Amino acid sequence: MTEIEVRDPDPTEPGALVGTSAPAAAEPGPESPYKNLLVPLVVVPALIVMVLVLVFVLFGAIAGKEDSPRENLDRLLHGGFNERKQAAFNLVRQVLEFRRASAQGTPPEWEIDASFLPELRAARGEVDEPRSPKDVPIPLVLSSLLAQLGEPEGVEQLAALTTLADELDPEREYRMYAAMTLGAIGPELDGPTRELAARALIRLLDSPDGALVLVAIAGLQTLPSPDTIPALQRMLTSRALEQRASSALSLAVLGDPAARAVLMEMLEREPYEEERATDPHKWSPQRVSESRCKALAALRALDALDPGELRRLAEDDDPNVRRAALSPDGSEPNQ
Repeated sequence: MTEIEVRDPDPTEPGALVGTSAPAAAEPGPESPYKNLLVPLVVVPALIVMVLVLVFVLFGAIAGKEDSPRENLDRLLHGGFNERKQAAFNLVRQVLEFRRASAQGTPPEWEIDASFLPELRAARGEVDEPRSPKDVPIPLVLSSLLAQLGEPEGVEQLAALTTLADELDPEREYRMYAAMTLGAIGPELDGPTRELAARALIRLLDSPDGALVLVAIAGLQTLPSPDTIPALQRMLTSRALEQRASSALSLAVLGDPAARAVLMEMLEREPYEEERATDPHKWSPQRVSESRCKALAALRALDALDPGELRRLAEDDDPNVRRAALSPDGSEPNQ
């Protein structure tokens, strides 16, 4: 399963290695709560980490006994403030661990059977339309759980939540959660539902929030649709290196050779140095090395790397790039 990982970056490196709308969407501004999140250029492990981190951001978590999923669902709807926080965190964790255990064929700690879905659907129906930012987290978490348990209406609700107005989502954290979840479950969605999710993320490419744009680009690699590749190709002309680089890598995952020119650009040091000259917080040596290795892996996957270029990279002064170039299977070194 392809998933989205959110990692704690080095606090001295607020730049992200990923991926706007038109050629120049805005960078994540200083006010963005996600300016320090690293969304990988290639969307890989850990849905459970991503969702739990974001639920923690939305609700926090407090110590207390662990109730059953049904008890947590009831407390999420009807408990006091701290009870709702704890219930949201526990319920998301229980559903995700159930999904993981089911995928691995191991007994889950909590049994979430078919009878739980109608209760979850009914609970979502009980929630009023949000009138202020504090009203958003509960319907957002319930819709996310429905979507993760295979309910198309949960996907529809998440897609709608990516269009929240600034009045309901002033820091854009709720739209971020909805977008990341859609990208994370992309491989599990069928045709019409997948196209609905893809359209939602494609709309976000026009967001003025660069962090949302990056998450949308990353998520689209799990959501092939008639519009996905043209939208990502449009992003290859972004003035922001992280955005066109992320788009190229997402296109490479989808097997589109249009990514090659930007991937070749990513192998060189000059583009990173140019951006770092205008923002010294961007593109630390570690991030440059990681980006170059990812570009190398993507080019090999596309069978678009000239043997002479590969020999040159095998003599590069970056040991990570050398190892990646010399690796028989083209795998990236551990960063």
